[in-house]
Formats: sequence, structure tokens, C-alpha cells
Amino acid sequence: MKELFLIILSFSGGVAIAAGVFAFIATIGIIPRMAQRTRTEFSIPIYEDAVLLGGAFGCTPLLFHYQLPIGVIGAVIFAILSGIFMGVLAMALTEVLNVIPILLRRTRLTHGISVLILAFALGKLVGSLAYFLIEGFYTL
Repeated sequence: MKELFLIILSFSGGVAIAAGVFAFIATIGIIPRMAQRTRTEFSIPIYEDAVLLGGAFGCTPLLFHYQLPIGVIGAVIFAILSGIFMGVLAMALTEVLNVIPILLRRTRLTHGISVLILAFALGKLVGSLAYFLIEGFYTL
């Protein structure tokens, strides 16, 4: 009886967290915005399904231990696509929160905005590479 209660409680918590994450993604409007930028508005339902399925299948390794025979090239492609998604999500969040316009107003920066955004992206890239590639870096 105790195990059944824990299973139901854990499942309910996972559903609540997943619903919150997907609601957050929907609220900031990342999918329609990216479809508009790429002029592929007709594919919005496909993009939404892909995000939903990616979230659902992305959680399965936590429950079931399996390996996909995708090889090194498949792992690199997966890593690149995951990085693109996280980068787009982070930039959409900063756009929604108006972080960059507020920063520009307070610093009175009028030129070099694209350089500033590129510096943010490169800083994230260098930090991620250092974390994953340099042994012991994360213990500093």
C-alpha cells in the first residue's frame, strides 16, 4: 500500500512539474515566435507536438535504463539540437522579461548591441565547454 501511494504521489508530482514547464514554454511564446522568424507558421502544430514528445521521451531515461544505438554522430547531433533549444529558450526568456532593453537603457548603450548579445552567447558556450570538458572545473 505504501509503494502504491509513493507511485501515485511521484507520478502526480511529475505531471505537475511537466505541466508547469510546458505552460512556461507556451506562455513565453517561443514556438510561434520561432515559426514567425523562420516563416514556417503553418508548421506550429508539428513544432508543438515535437516539444511535447521531446519532453515526454526525454524523461524516460529517468525511469528506464536503456541505450539508443545512435553512435557518436547521433550523440553530437542530439547535443547540438539540445543546445539550440536551450539557447532559444534562454533568449526568449530574456526577451519576455525585457532584460536586454532594460540593460541598454540603464547603461545608455546605443552601439554594439549585437556584439553584446554575441558576447552573452559566447560566454555561455565557453562556460558550458569548460564545465563539460575540463575535469575538475566544476569544483572550483
